[in-house]
Amino acid sequence: MITFVVSYLVASDMLDFRFAVAAFSMYLAIAGTTAVNMWLDRDIDALMPRTKNRPVPAGNLSPLECAVYGLALFLIGFATALTVSYEFAVVIFFGLFFDIVIYTIMLKRKSPYSIVLGGFAGAMPALGGWVAVQSFTLPGFIIAAIVLLWIPSHIWYISMHYEEDYRIAGIPMYPLVVGMEKASWMIVAATAAMLLLAASLYILLPLSIFYLVVSITAVSFFLYKAIKFALSPDRVGARKMYKLASITLGLVYLSLLLGVFL
Repeated sequence: MITFVVSYLVASDMLDFRFAVAAFSMYLAIAGTTAVNMWLDRDIDALMPRTKNRPVPAGNLSPLECAVYGLALFLIGFATALTVSYEFAVVIFFGLFFDIVIYTIMLKRKSPYSIVLGGFAGAMPALGGWVAVQSFTLPGFIIAAIVLLWIPSHIWYISMHYEEDYRIAGIPMYPLVVGMEKASWMIVAATAAMLLLAASLYILLPLSIFYLVVSITAVSFFLYKAIKFALSPDRVGARKMYKLASITLGLVYLSLLLGVFL
């Protein structure tokens, strides 16, 4: 939701009724998609110590209740999105499609490359914020691609730390299949590309120098730490890198927002 809000404000420079409707739609779509995902993953969630206390595996919510709840939220969100624009509704739909169909159903339990395609779902809120105002144009795709390139660090570092959880559940996450070192260098490559895209936004959009300095500094520091980690990866350090990845994306989007108004 943060990436959606920032992207919308960068595209429009203002909060209006259209923003409220689009935000309500996106919020319901994300919540509904997440609930459906947890309904589908209830069996493996019950096996993993990290996720066994989620509502369905813990027995606080029945699978049917979860499925109905999730689908209802998404459908309301999608219907609301149609009142904003058809392009925005398309983004909402693809968020569900990539998360549920591509990632959860088709790839998560079978392929170590699941997040390469499934990660598009995580970029949809950022793209949606832009599309709700400007339709499909290059800056919106770049703002979304920054999230897409951040996702390997977000997912793979935490899977390194909780390696045993994923082995118990039989989920072939990329670091478990190819090893922590190779996966870490893939994260380095994704972060380097993320750095280039962050810099390109300064050229494409009327952003202040504040954006350029803060975003480039944040991503460069994370890239340095990612390289250092890749040279000597370990499970404890992976959790620290996971947290640093979230801080880095937060700084990029905060600088993007402030770069519009400062």
